[in-house]
Amino acid sequence: MNMIRTKTPGETQINGLLHLQEACRKHDHISLTFPMEEGCTFYLLYDEDGLLSALSTFFNENGEYECCAFTLPANRRQGLFTLLLEELLKETGDSDLVFPVEETCEDTVRTLDALGAALWYREHLMEISASGFSEGHLTKSSRFSRSLTLSITPDPEEGPSRCTFFMDDNPVGFCYLDFRGQAVYFYGFEITENLRNQGLGSACLFLLLETCFSLPGSEKPGKIFLQVSGQNAPAMALYKKAGFQIMESLSYYVY
Repeated sequence: MNMIRTKTPGETQINGLLHLQEACRKHDHISLTFPMEEGCTFYLLYDEDGLLSALSTFFNENGEYECCAFTLPANRRQGLFTLLLEELLKETGDSDLVFPVEETCEDTVRTLDALGAALWYREHLMEISASGFSEGHLTKSSRFSRSLTLSITPDPEEGPSRCTFFMDDNPVGFCYLDFRGQAVYFYGFEITENLRNQGLGSACLFLLLETCFSLPGSEKPGKIFLQVSGQNAPAMALYKKAGFQIMESLSYYVY
């Protein structure tokens, strides 16, 4: 066995990572991928036949190491992931290791359970189309509809657009929309704290979706996506009421 630690994988190593990743995705019916951003550290375990197992990690803004690991299906239960983990633990000190996992991958869940990793929370990817919105149960608010307006300010450098909600010309909330062709990613939705729990969030979400799905021609999004923590029950209930459907769920384990 030959272990390599690198922050700058070469072309051959990247090709090996992609081959390993796709073999596992196909076998386990998952969509997770190795993070490849700058700042990632890779631990690669080889034998004479090539890359058998790999772990990628980065230090996130919360002071944790977020980790993703794959092992070829034919080489699992041989302690390969444990070797990689032991090497990583030499560097992480007392910091938590966080593993995003698709629960359908039984091998991964079994491995983390054996390590003593604890389920922290679940996060859901949700989506909605124009038809889903029309079939949802969110309705225009008679209380706020006359005074509530929406301003969408595009980023001059083609970044996410900031959306500001106004009531009687006073800002009462905001969110962001990241337009990527026919897909739009919705995030950062907040209502001014002293105005919460009055139905304003529902009214703002309805106005946002109504505005987006009323855009002309090619500007109209095919689907709008968001991510939400399973621990945020009020947000989950609101998005489901609007017509959003869960498309994928990730469970986060901490070790």
